[in-house]
Amino acid sequence: MITVRTRDGLFSVIAAELSAVEDRLQGPVEQSGALLQAVAIYALASGGKRIRPALLLLAAQASGSDQRERAVTLAAVAEMMHAATLIHDDIVDRSAMRRGRPSANARWGSDVSVLVGDFLYSRAIQILVADGDMRILQAFADATVCMTEGEVLQLQFLRDLKISEADYLRIVTGKTAALMSAAARAGALVAGAPMPRVEALAAFGLNLGIGFQLVDDALDYVAREERLGKPVGSDFREGKITYPVIHVMRTASLADRMVLETLVSKPDLDNGDLSDLRALVERYAAVPATMGLVDDYLARARTQLAAVPDSPACHALHRLVDFVRERDW
Repeated sequence: MITVRTRDGLFSVIAAELSAVEDRLQGPVEQSGALLQAVAIYALASGGKRIRPALLLLAAQASGSDQRERAVTLAAVAEMMHAATLIHDDIVDRSAMRRGRPSANARWGSDVSVLVGDFLYSRAIQILVADGDMRILQAFADATVCMTEGEVLQLQFLRDLKISEADYLRIVTGKTAALMSAAARAGALVAGAPMPRVEALAAFGLNLGIGFQLVDDALDYVAREERLGKPVGSDFREGKITYPVIHVMRTASLADRMVLETLVSKPDLDNGDLSDLRALVERYAAVPATMGLVDDYLARARTQLAAVPDSPACHALHRLVDFVRERDW
């Protein structure tokens, strides 16, 4: 849960607001029917890192916002949209686990789960319409389109070892970074920040999001399962070709590329196959290469903070960059 990191000081400056977001997340599913309510609350209560609502709240506070309640409501919207994407992702990926516990799909089946994901998206849009700021509605609507495009593009390149780095980054930008960028943009807009700062914070969220997903992709090969909340090696099992594998394909010998091609063609990978895969990733230093790219994007994110006035919230945004780089979950 995010409270762990709040105690560590990462989000202490918005601790009260994040607590209010947790309360606010219950409202949109009240009086929605017992089954829908149960599944939605289960998905929303899974905790996670709460990076997206934190980004919105920090961007708002760093820009001098005095609209606390509105910022909390919009931060809840960002998390609702994120939860909806996770529900849909688990259905597409047939994932049995999410953050260390059974996925909604595993508990209730795909029929109910996909509809609950749709409900969370739709309810989030209702809240944005009620908020009335077309710029914020546009930001989240654009992010939703980008997320869908990114997920479909990922399916298009499933098990395709010829995927280019450019296409991989398009996937990452769509499925992860777009919503982070929208959250940061919305926070700046709530505060009435000047447009150069709005654009800088949106760019901050975008680059942070790309770095965040790259770290996720690296952790899939080196993290401990109990910390990651899902089986290590899940991406490759599901046919997702991420940057570590792209790096191996680009640098490996012909014989090792053939080993990788054999592995990706298998419908099911056993523990021996995963050991072979991880050995290739280690042999060609694919995780350090991935983290090198992470550093590039996080440096771009940090550069954008030059447009943000010095404040405790701005300091927290800098620390968030460090957290993304150093996390192991």
